[in-house]
Amino acid sequence: MKMKNIVLISVLSTSALLAQSGEALFGKYCASCHTTVVGVNESGGKVTLIYEAPYAGDVINKLKSETKNKEAFLVFIKDYINEPDKRKSLYGKKAIKDFGLMPSLKGAMTDSESTVLAEYMYSDYGKEIQKVEEKEVVLSEADKKSAQEAKENEVLFSKYCASCHTTVIGVNESGGKVTPIYEAPYAKDVIIKLKAETKTKEAFITFVKDYIDAPDKRKSLYGKKAIKDFGLMPSLKGAMTDSESTGLAKYLYDKYAE
Repeated sequence: MKMKNIVLISVLSTSALLAQSGEALFGKYCASCHTTVVGVNESGGKVTLIYEAPYAGDVINKLKSETKNKEAFLVFIKDYINEPDKRKSLYGKKAIKDFGLMPSLKGAMTDSESTVLAEYMYSDYGKEIQKVEEKEVVLSEADKKSAQEAKENEVLFSKYCASCHTTVIGVNESGGKVTPIYEAPYAKDVIIKLKAETKTKEAFITFVKDYIDAPDKRKSLYGKKAIKDFGLMPSLKGAMTDSESTGLAKYLYDKYAE
């Protein structure tokens, strides 16, 4: 009996680790386009959310109905993320025109990681969301305000930062190591570096607000090579109110733990 318990615990522990790994991989390679809200569409008297790509939950449900079984679902996902092709797309020409064809993730993950990601999408994606929705939570007015501000700040991040600083556009396989490529330095790296430079949250917020209004290579955290590789970011002066830029800077500070 003791041995059976040990085996059961091992199986459950392994399953939990796989779920966490799948969630982490999804967050790294899929979430910024398939789950992050970048705006709203109010046409036709109905408010619908806008994403950079078809919403993950819709894609997964549609693919499950098309593939009929888990094995076929996994095979499709692993093939498509390595070699996206408009002929394989679940959505028609209009979706390709609206969103473009997703970039290939070939080489970004090992075969086992892509399997874990596909498994997570089939079996675990959305479960945590459902649990939260099922649980009745009573929030104070302060908590409601804080939650609303966090949501608004996330929208600002998605609108002004995510496409360059978090979306993978390719991979670099030089030196025997596969690393993701972004349009600009990866957000987490920038934030951690800036925290180390500025020392305090107040100084961090001040720097971010100043830099997004008036980017300058003399202020850049990265050297000439980064400016040469990525270019200088465009100014966001006038794109946000002062309170919005403050909210965005606070969100950036809190978003990534060192």
